[in-house]
Amino acid sequence: MKSAILGLLSFGSVVLASPASGDAGKTLDLAGVSAVVISGEASSVRLTTSASAPYQATIGSSREARWYSSWFANDCSLASDVKLEASTLRIVVAPSSWLDPSDCRVEINANIQPESSVSIDQAALKASMAGNFSTIAISSKAADVSLDGHASTVELKGDALKANLAFGSVRQDENIAITGKALDATLSFGKGAAISYSVTATASFVDSTLASTAGAKPSVVIKGDFVRATIR
Repeated sequence: MKSAILGLLSFGSVVLASPASGDAGKTLDLAGVSAVVISGEASSVRLTTSASAPYQATIGSSREARWYSSWFANDCSLASDVKLEASTLRIVVAPSSWLDPSDCRVEINANIQPESSVSIDQAALKASMAGNFSTIAISSKAADVSLDGHASTVELKGDALKANLAFGSVRQDENIAITGKALDATLSFGKGAAISYSVTATASFVDSTLASTAGAKPSVVIKGDFVRATIR
């Protein structure tokens, strides 16, 4: 996976590509789409559910380096397989060829209808989601995942995983499960929210301003070898 995992493990870092290194990619109409399924190699994913913006997806790429020979100026996203199957958008991110520079990163941006489902299974991933979703299921060896909005079900799995989940509302139907080896999770539900949570780990540091109330929802279950969890 070349340097993709290293880049994604540098949580919080920002990649600035030169104008010549950005690829506009292709745009798809997502009217009627209510599920997104992404698999394959590393990518950067941004998903929104804004009813005031067109429902569409753009798939492109960016590079870190400042210049490239014209031999290597191809769009590394073009090899990815993209399909619309009924109400589902399926994207399979292909591995880069031996001719591709190691810093080529596929970028997926999509605005889908509210309460859509998201399923991602990739080797390495940076995912940013804003809006209201039904379910979010993500599995990755190295991932940086953020949510600003709501989802009734969130299931995150990864060896090295950073998660920042900020719920804008609580409907008392939320089930959240985060599992992995090295986890850094920050969850916020709002002051005074009634939640239940459990953390099982070999070594852990848990900082919560909310008490755990048996049977309450949101329900949060965190399991890992090394865990740092912040709950607000």
